[in-house]
Amino acid sequence: ATASAVIADIVDIARGHRTAPFIRPVAALTKPSRAPMTRHEGGYYIRLEVVDKPGTAARIASRMAQNNISLESIVQRRAGPVRGGTDPAAAAAPAPVVLITYATTEAAVRRALKAMDGDGILLGTPQVIRIERN
Repeated sequence: ATASAVIADIVDIARGHRTAPFIRPVAALTKPSRAPMTRHEGGYYIRLEVVDKPGTAARIASRMAQNNISLESIVQRRAGPVRGGTDPAAAAAPAPVVLITYATTEAAVRRALKAMDGDGILLGTPQVIRIERN
């Protein structure tokens, strides 16, 4: 079927037949509208580098809750030795935190991250990936 369609197109071109795509002239087509990504609703994978001190996880959860974001999971693991505690150098070392959210809007995620940045707990730029579920 595909080969015959290609041959038919080649024959039409050879004969000089010009047909508008989509059976309408291009000038009559309207530009599709897009919904702004901030209105996208779905789950999110968020990777943060945060300061490793008591209360940081509570601050993250609080900022998410203030923006009506429910967390499916929160994971903090270190590849090296445990840091934190009373050692100032170790406490200042970044801690990787991965969040998975339930369905929410991108605008809410951005507001929560901006609030966390204002709290001074973020080190670096958060990585945010939308999760598409069927």
